[in-house]
Order: sequence, then structure tokens, then C-alpha cells
Amino acid sequence: MAETYFKVLAHGGAGSDNAFKDGPETACLKILNQLKQGKSVLDSACLGVVSLEDDGRFNAGVGSRTRANGAVQMDASCMDSAGGFGAVAAMEGFKNPVLAARLLVERNEKLLAGSGAEDFAREQGLEVFPGSVSAGGADNAGTDTVGCVVFDGKTFASALSTGGTGGSPAGRVGDVPLIGCGLYAGPYGAVAATGKGEAIALNMTAFRAYQMMEEGMGPQFVLEEVLDWFEEDEDIGLLLVNRKSYAAGSNRSMAWAVME
Repeated sequence: MAETYFKVLAHGGAGSDNAFKDGPETACLKILNQLKQGKSVLDSACLGVVSLEDDGRFNAGVGSRTRANGAVQMDASCMDSAGGFGAVAAMEGFKNPVLAARLLVERNEKLLAGSGAEDFAREQGLEVFPGSVSAGGADNAGTDTVGCVVFDGKTFASALSTGGTGGSPAGRVGDVPLIGCGLYAGPYGAVAATGKGEAIALNMTAFRAYQMMEEGMGPQFVLEEVLDWFEEDEDIGLLLVNRKSYAAGSNRSMAWAVME
């Protein structure tokens, strides 16, 4: 497959410091490397998110914020335009929840939560990471969900991960594991959202954004339209890619990168 078809975008979340752009850049480089080795678009997108989960400056994986009870509970999801989808919610104790979401793509069960997600991750041998260690630092204080979108000239994919809203009740779940809310991928493109989870979910943001691209609207136009759906006090950011172009933006700062 021709290298020039590759389009890869990654972000560190709405509210992430633009100075941390090297994090998404590293994720993009890792995704491109996977694609050049012949890895699937979905696997490549998930490994890009792993890179962001392993970067403590962002609110995912090792940098996840703590809940009101001091626990660290994480959500993650992934989807491709071939119909694959997997997600976990309110998951504790594992370093890379997006890898559990990826494994669920191959299962009948598509979304596992809480102890069920943890038991599954343990059975699959995923790396354990104590919540007491991943308490999140000052760098990620204002950041939201991290994500990637990928196109290899044939297939689209999107992947997300988050530590959730800091100080929120244990068990609170936002948009990330809900198909069509935080992410969507289909034959016309891929979308990854970040921001206030409840508002993103209530707007069915990712699917509606995808529908606009399906109707022929360009990613930049869709981005500008979607940002207008949200109130000033509601964080929102998007990555979008279709066969011809891409767009990324937020109503907050947002560290992001693109590589082709």
C-alpha cells in the first residue's frame, strides 16, 4: 500500500497544553511505524493511544485523575470502518485500558465495565498498574480524553482513552465507551471527540459528525459546526478524517499532531 495514503492524527485531550504537542507527535510516529510494518489500522490506532496512556501529562492511563473516593477508574474504546468495536468502562488497576477494548473487538461482548472489565484484562494478561501510582499530576489537571484517528487509504479507525472527570463519583461513565458518542468510524471517515463527557454523549457527537461527512461535508466545516453545538463552559475538541482531508480543533487549548 502506498505510504502517501496514510493520514494519522492524535491529541492529548481538550484542555491539554499546546506545549505538550510532542506527546501526540510521538503517538503519530508510532502509528505510522505500525502501518508501515503492515499492522491493521485498528491495532495501529490503539497503539497510538497506548503511547498517550503511558505519558503522565495526559488524563489517561498512568496520568488518570482520581475520583471523589480516591480511586482511578478508566474508560477506553476503539472502532474501525469494518464494523469492529470494543470498549471498557470504570476499569481500575490496569495501565492500558485501550488494549482491553481492542481485545473485546474479537469477542461477542463489546463493552465490559468495572470488575468484569478487570477480570477480563487479568485473564488476557494485560499489565497491572496500581491506582495509587496513577493518581495524576499537575500537568494533566485541565485535560480530557486522549484519542487518535487513522486512515490507511482503505480503512478508517478511531481509539480513545480517559481517566474521566477528576473528583467525579466512583462509577461515573462519560462518552468514551459509548459508540457514536465519543468516537465513530465508517466507510466515509473517522471521528474522535474529547471534552465534557455528558454533553458529548447527549449530542451523539461522533456519529452526528460522521453523518455530516457521509453527506459530503468536509472535516473542517464539520468541526466548526460541531464546536457550535456546545456551551462556552463545555469543553469540546475533535479529530476528523475522511478520504480527502482532516481537521482538528477545540474550544480550549489542545495538544495535537497530524502526519501523512
